[in-house]
Amino acid sequence: MGRGNQKGGKKHKRGKKDGYETKALRLREEGQEYAQITALKGNGRFDVKCFDGKERIAIICGAMRKRKFVNMKDIVLVSLRDFQDSKCDIIDSYNDNQVHQLKSGKHIPEFVNTGENSEFCEEIDGGIEFTMDMDIPDDSSSDEDTEIDLDDI
Repeated sequence: MGRGNQKGGKKHKRGKKDGYETKALRLREEGQEYAQITALKGNGRFDVKCFDGKERIAIICGAMRKRKFVNMKDIVLVSLRDFQDSKCDIIDSYNDNQVHQLKSGKHIPEFVNTGENSEFCEEIDGGIEFTMDMDIPDDSSSDEDTEIDLDDI
Protein backbone atom coordinates (compact mmCIF):
# COMPACT_ATOMS: atom_id res chain seq x y z
CA MET A 1 0.00 0.00 0.00
CA GLY A 2 2.32 2.68 -1.20
CA ARG A 3 5.39 1.07 0.33
CA GLY A 4 6.49 -1.11 -2.54
CA ASN A 5 9.50 -3.28 -1.70
CA GLN A 6 10.42 -1.42 1.47
CA LYS A 7 10.64 -3.22 4.75
CA GLY A 8 8.92 -1.78 7.81
CA GLY A 9 10.45 0.72 10.16
CA LYS A 10 11.30 4.36 10.27
CA LYS A 11 13.47 5.68 7.46
CA HIS A 12 14.36 8.98 9.12
CA LYS A 13 16.99 7.25 11.23
CA ARG A 14 19.11 6.30 8.21
CA GLY A 15 21.04 9.56 8.17
CA LYS A 16 21.85 9.43 11.87
CA LYS A 17 25.57 9.32 12.58
CA ASP A 18 26.79 7.11 15.39
CA GLY A 19 30.21 8.74 15.55
CA TYR A 20 31.58 11.09 18.16
CA GLU A 21 30.25 14.59 17.85
CA THR A 22 32.55 17.52 18.42
CA LYS A 23 31.22 20.84 19.52
CA ALA A 24 32.99 24.08 20.20
CA LEU A 25 34.33 24.46 23.71
CA ARG A 26 32.16 26.99 25.51
CA LEU A 27 34.22 29.18 27.83
CA ARG A 28 33.05 31.17 30.81
CA GLU A 29 31.78 34.72 30.35
CA GLU A 30 30.75 37.49 32.72
CA GLY A 31 28.14 36.21 35.19
CA GLN A 32 29.09 32.56 34.64
CA GLU A 33 31.24 30.14 36.61
CA TYR A 34 32.62 26.62 36.30
CA ALA A 35 31.34 24.15 38.89
CA GLN A 36 31.48 20.48 39.82
CA ILE A 37 28.35 18.53 40.76
CA THR A 38 28.55 17.19 44.32
CA ALA A 39 25.02 15.82 44.89
CA LEU A 40 21.94 14.91 42.89
CA LYS A 41 18.70 16.14 44.46
CA GLY A 42 16.14 15.12 41.84
CA ASN A 43 13.70 17.09 39.70
CA GLY A 44 16.55 18.72 37.77
CA ARG A 45 18.24 20.11 40.89
CA PHE A 46 21.84 19.55 41.99
CA ASP A 47 24.31 20.67 44.62
CA VAL A 48 27.39 22.13 42.98
CA LYS A 49 30.74 23.39 44.24
CA CYS A 50 31.63 26.44 42.18
CA PHE A 51 35.27 27.19 41.54
CA ASP A 52 34.87 30.60 43.16
CA GLY A 53 34.65 28.70 46.47
CA LYS A 54 30.89 28.73 47.09
CA GLU A 55 28.40 25.87 47.32
CA ARG A 56 25.19 26.53 45.40
CA ILE A 57 21.98 24.81 44.37
CA ALA A 58 21.95 24.41 40.60
CA ILE A 59 18.90 23.91 38.41
CA ILE A 60 19.27 22.45 34.93
CA CYS A 61 17.96 24.77 32.24
CA GLY A 62 14.99 23.80 30.09
CA ALA A 63 17.04 23.38 26.90
CA MET A 64 19.17 20.69 28.58
CA ARG A 65 16.36 18.92 30.41
CA LYS A 66 15.76 15.41 29.00
CA ARG A 67 18.32 16.06 26.24
CA LYS A 68 21.62 16.15 28.07
CA PHE A 69 22.35 14.17 31.19
CA VAL A 70 24.72 15.17 34.00
CA ASN A 71 26.05 12.94 36.76
CA MET A 72 28.05 13.18 39.96
CA LYS A 73 31.48 14.81 39.65
CA ASP A 74 30.72 16.23 36.19
CA ILE A 75 32.11 19.66 35.36
CA VAL A 76 29.41 22.11 34.28
CA LEU A 77 29.09 25.77 33.34
CA VAL A 78 26.59 27.62 35.51
CA SER A 79 24.97 31.00 35.13
CA LEU A 80 24.94 32.96 38.37
CA ARG A 81 21.85 34.80 39.52
CA ASP A 82 22.08 38.45 40.50
CA PHE A 83 19.18 38.27 42.93
CA GLN A 84 19.98 34.88 44.54
CA ASP A 85 23.60 34.10 45.29
CA SER A 86 22.79 30.64 46.67
CA LYS A 87 21.21 29.43 43.40
CA CYS A 88 22.44 29.11 39.82
CA ASP A 89 21.42 27.57 36.51
CA ILE A 90 23.32 24.82 34.64
CA ILE A 91 23.72 25.95 31.03
CA ASP A 92 26.36 23.53 29.70
CA SER A 93 28.19 20.34 30.64
CA TYR A 94 31.66 19.14 29.65
CA ASN A 95 32.91 15.66 28.73
CA ASP A 96 36.33 14.31 29.75
CA ASN A 97 38.13 15.62 26.67
CA GLN A 98 36.74 19.10 27.18
CA VAL A 99 37.70 19.04 30.88
CA HIS A 100 41.26 18.18 29.84
CA GLN A 101 41.24 21.15 27.44
CA LEU A 102 39.97 23.44 30.21
CA LYS A 103 42.71 22.21 32.55
CA SER A 104 45.44 22.69 29.97
CA GLY A 105 44.12 26.18 29.20
CA LYS A 106 44.22 27.06 32.93
CA HIS A 107 40.48 27.78 32.99
CA ILE A 108 39.84 25.33 35.82
CA PRO A 109 42.24 24.21 38.58
CA GLU A 110 44.46 21.15 38.06
CA PHE A 111 43.26 19.43 41.26
CA VAL A 112 39.76 18.90 39.84
CA ASN A 113 39.03 15.17 39.60
CA THR A 114 36.09 13.96 37.53
CA GLY A 115 36.08 10.60 39.29
CA GLU A 116 36.31 8.64 36.06
CA ASN A 117 39.38 7.04 34.61
CA SER A 118 39.99 8.27 31.12
CA GLU A 119 42.96 8.31 28.80
CA PHE A 120 44.09 11.58 30.36
CA CYS A 121 43.65 10.67 34.03
CA GLU A 122 45.98 8.48 35.98
CA GLU A 123 44.36 5.54 37.70
CA ILE A 124 43.97 6.28 41.38
CA ASP A 125 44.21 3.41 43.83
CA GLY A 126 41.35 3.55 46.29
CA GLY A 127 43.42 1.85 48.97
CA ILE A 128 41.35 -1.34 48.91
CA GLU A 129 43.41 -4.47 48.86
CA PHE A 130 41.97 -7.85 48.04
CA THR A 131 43.66 -11.00 49.25
CA MET A 132 42.68 -14.49 48.30
CA ASP A 133 43.49 -17.42 50.52
CA MET A 134 44.29 -20.44 48.36
CA ASP A 135 45.08 -22.83 51.22
CA ILE A 136 42.89 -25.92 51.04
CA PRO A 137 42.41 -27.67 54.37
CA ASP A 138 43.93 -31.15 54.41
CA ASP A 139 41.37 -33.34 56.17
CA SER A 140 42.06 -36.89 55.05
CA SER A 141 39.48 -38.22 57.50
CA SER A 142 36.65 -36.27 55.81
CA ASP A 143 37.60 -37.72 52.39
CA GLU A 144 36.81 -41.24 53.54
CA ASP A 145 33.34 -40.23 54.71
CA THR A 146 32.43 -38.36 51.52
CA GLU A 147 33.27 -41.10 49.03
CA ILE A 148 30.26 -41.93 46.87
CA ASP A 149 29.75 -45.26 45.20
CA LEU A 150 28.03 -44.78 41.83
CA ASP A 151 26.51 -48.25 41.98
CA ASP A 152 24.46 -47.21 45.03
CA ILE A 153 22.76 -44.38 43.12
